[in-house]
Parts: sequence; C-alpha cells; structure tokens
Amino acid sequence: VRSRDRIMYPVLLILSVLPFASFSNPLLTFHEENKLAGASDGSFLRLTKLKNVLTDKGLECSACKTIANILQELFVKNATEEEIVKIITFLCIQFKIEDELVCTAVVIEFKDEVLSVFDEVALSPEEACGVLLGPDCGRPYDPWNQTWTVRLPNVPKPPVKPVKPPKPGSPVTNILFLSDIHFDKNYTIGFNAECGEPLCCRPPNGPPPVGKRAAGKWGDYNCDCPLQTLENLLQHLQGIKDKFDWIYLTGDLPAHNVWNQTREDQLYILEVITHLLKMYLPDKVVYPALGNHEGAPVNSFPPPFVTGYNSNQWLRDALDKYWSTWLPADTSETIRKGGYYTAQIRKGLRVVSINMNYCNNMNWWLLINSTDPAQQLSWLADVLQKAEDEGEKVHIIGHIFPGSGDCLKSFSWQYYDIINRYESTVVNQFFGHAHTDFFEMFYDLKNRTRPTNVVFVGPSVTTYTGLNPGYRIYTIDGDYTNSTQVVLNHVTYYMNLTKANSEDRVDWIQEYSAKDAYEMKASRPEDWNQLIQKFESDDKLFQKFYQYHYKLHPPQSYCDAKCKAGFLCSLKTGRSHDGSFCAIPPGSSYRELQAFINEIQKC
Repeated sequence: VRSRDRIMYPVLLILSVLPFASFSNPLLTFHEENKLAGASDGSFLRLTKLKNVLTDKGLECSACKTIANILQELFVKNATEEEIVKIITFLCIQFKIEDELVCTAVVIEFKDEVLSVFDEVALSPEEACGVLLGPDCGRPYDPWNQTWTVRLPNVPKPPVKPVKPPKPGSPVTNILFLSDIHFDKNYTIGFNAECGEPLCCRPPNGPPPVGKRAAGKWGDYNCDCPLQTLENLLQHLQGIKDKFDWIYLTGDLPAHNVWNQTREDQLYILEVITHLLKMYLPDKVVYPALGNHEGAPVNSFPPPFVTGYNSNQWLRDALDKYWSTWLPADTSETIRKGGYYTAQIRKGLRVVSINMNYCNNMNWWLLINSTDPAQQLSWLADVLQKAEDEGEKVHIIGHIFPGSGDCLKSFSWQYYDIINRYESTVVNQFFGHAHTDFFEMFYDLKNRTRPTNVVFVGPSVTTYTGLNPGYRIYTIDGDYTNSTQVVLNHVTYYMNLTKANSEDRVDWIQEYSAKDAYEMKASRPEDWNQLIQKFESDDKLFQKFYQYHYKLHPPQSYCDAKCKAGFLCSLKTGRSHDGSFCAIPPGSSYRELQAFINEIQKC
C-alpha cells in the first residue's frame, strides 16, 4: 500500500466511528484476547478479514468498508473522546497498520479535525468510502449537492484559432519549475533508512541494525530531502541563474512525517525555504502554489466558513506574509481568503495559482460542504473572462493535478469545463504532487477527440519514494507583441542519488529534452496527443517515457502491457474518476486500472 494510503488507515478508523456514536463498555481495559473474544462472531470474522485486507496491496476500498463495519459492531453509545482514541489506536497497533509510535501519534494528530467534522456530518460506510476513494467504492456523500456547477460569465466562447509556431529567432523565456521539496529538517546521516515507518532516516530510528541500509549523505530513496541536498540544488541553480527568468514553485514543502507535525513545524519550514530561495536566488520572482502537506494535520484545509481554532487562517496569513516577498500587494485578499491568487507576470501574460486542496479527497472539511470552496472556481472563471477580454494569456499553477484520483470528481469536472471554455486563454498548466514526470490531456467533450489543453506534471525535489531528485526548465514563447506564451519545450534535470552517495559528489545533469527525446515538432496540445498515439504503437518510445517518468529510477526495468494500459489511461484523463477515455485491457476493469494509476501517481 502506498505510504500515503497506509498512514491514513487510522484516520479512516476515526472517520468510520462517528456515525454510530460510541461504546458504553471501556473494552480497552481488557487484554487483547478478551477484546477479540468479546466481539460478536460477525465482528470477529470482520476483524480477521481486515487483517487480511490491510496486508493486501491495492484493497483500500475493502479496507475502508471493513473498518466501518467493524466499528458498527464495536461502538454503541456515549463513548468519550478518550475511549474513541484508545480503540482506534488499539486497532491500528493490533493489525500492524503502523508501529505503536506512529499509531499513537497519528490518531492524536487527526482526532480534533475528524471529530469536529463529524459533529456536523454522519456517514454510512458506503458514503464515507465513496467520498474517500471515489464513486467506484461507494455512494459519495455530498450533503448539499451530489454534483454542482459553476456559473460561467454569460459571454460566448470565441472561435478557436490554431496556435501558430513562433517565427525563427523569436525571443523565448525560460521558467524554472520546482515542486515537492519535502525538506526534512530532522534527516540524519547514518540513521536507519529501512525503519518500517512511513518515513525513515530520522529520529527516533537511530543507526540501522545489521542488514539494514543507513541514510546516505545526500539522501535515501526511502526518505525526504536533507538540508545539504536542498542547499546543493540551490547553489547549482544560483550558478545557472541566467538560464531562467522566474520560478514556479508548486507546493509540498514539509516532510512526510505526517503523524507528528505541528502548526509551528509547518510555519518553520515555510520560513526556511522562503529564506533559502531569497538567499540563493535573490533576483528571481517566485510564483508559489499551496501543497497538501503545508497543513497541520496534513490535507487539512478548512474552507473560510470554518472559524475559530479549527480554521487554518494561521496558514493563509503566513502564506500572505512570506509570499509577499515576490507577489504584488493586490494578491493578499484572496491568499488570506483561500490560498489562491492571480498576478500579471508581464504584459500579455498572467499567472493563476490555484489551491487544489479544495478538491483533495483527504480534506475532511469538504464533507461538510464541498460546493466551490472559498468560491475559488467562480473567481477563476471571472479572472479568465477578464483575461480574455484584455487579450492576456494565462498560466495556471497548482499542486494536486486535476486528473488525480485524490481530486474530488465534482471539483475536477467543473475545473475541466472551465479550462475548455477558456482554452484560447489558458495556454499552459503546471502541477506537481505525483513526484514523478508525466502529462495529462484535456479534450473537447463535444467530439472527445480534439485536444484542448495539456497539464504538465513535473518532477519532485524529494527522493520519496524510490526516485532521483529533479527539477525542470520550461521554454515558452517570449516577451514580444502577440506572443503566444505557450510552452515550446521543457528540459528535465536530475541527480543520480546512488552515484552521489557512493562518490560523495553531486552532479545535476540533463535527463532529457522533451522535443528531442520524443521527436516532437512542437509542444501544443495536439502534439502531446499525437505522442500518446505514438506510444500506443511504438513500444520502444513508450519505454523511454516510462524511464523518464521515474527520473531514471523505475521500480522495474520494463513496463508490460497492463502497466502500459494504465499509463496511457492516465495520460488521456485530465479529470478525475473518468474512465471514458481509457482502453480497458481484456479481463480487467476500470477500477483495477484506476488502482494501478493511483499506484504510479505516488505522492
């Protein structure tokens, strides 16, 4: 099971408890055997089933429903919060979801948020698991609208004109793309890198036992980014600063120790990385987007209607404070409201930074009301209409890519419709979150064949998990009258972590140029769509893409037919929970394909 899913199982336990009010007998005062023996036969069988489910990769849906059913048996009425925490912690430890340290900490970390949400909402197992894991797993619960729509400005869509390539010798602009840094301030060289917890190479792991790997100087494939690697990257970028003009930073600054992060921890990481960027690249403007790991707890981004202690106004105010280093003053209002903004980069080009946590299916606050949180998509439509009216082109940056299984269907589909309406204005989209390297297509839904847009999902700085660190430079049409502002090419760079640790020398080298590696004439949506078609028939070219997807450190050397079908499905699907563009292999199903896609889109 992916670490992201594994660490959320205790939270799934909490989520399932609340609809059924709790138990009157403090079961945890008995020995474990008495607890199990005291359950009904049906409950005991489900406990046994759960143990099997949790050790079987890819069965998140079964686990979710099994947990909910177990808790229906175990919990009756009038349990205290302390009793709820005890039983959930016990189940987490008993079934070895995590070790005792992580189980104890993660339940405490999430209890306030989840209990507060379920003061407002009561879900059946089908509804809860449908929200968490998508409609294939159950009936998604939406208390006000199962589906909702954003009312677009009442202006007809202008005719779509083909994008002409720039004339030879036209000016170009280069953009540095950084994402998913996941800086671990507690990374310790020589500590256990195979600790069995969701994140290793840090206290309290200590040195590894015999036969286990120790954390290297420059990082480890099972750990997050140490300070020395981050600074080495920034020193390298300082040395090539003339090769890029500004920076897109698409979120996820903190490490993956999500079971013991405080608000103070997250603000510290935000401050440190802002300081480092200012120190090493003082002359470069950074356009940031918010990741799902900036919250405390992780994924916790209550919309503005949540006030008081549970509000994340503390984070939005801090973002405004630190992002104001680079952004104009008129971005402050929407950053403080919802963590999103727009800014003019230069005449004719505008950036829009979207807070994709408002589509995150692990953001429990959306269970209360997920209808256009913070009115962000309505705002987006208005911004794009104004840009269309003024002849501006727009780059959209964000963290969770819209086709991700982590993105709620209603949000993703509305976003897709907005992009298609403004396809002549939104010329590029840049996202992170997956840690890997790929792209997603948007299509005209009237004929379902004409590509309208492309989402570039860029590489991570962190090595978590099993990846080399990387960054990217996009080349776009330059600053001149009637510039298209579109991506013309991108070049990805990486560091070979194994070599860096063995030789104690770091080299950031070119991994590939998209146009050269894939023999592309241009980088328009139709060119990327044609590339997918080439992948279908040219397996050698596809296998090259497969290697680049993992920054030259893939989990296996060859991607077989089922693996390839999953990748091709992912590339064609720019909106979540939509298998309509996918070719389902014989003997398989979209659910199986989606499970594979979730696995390759690790975060």
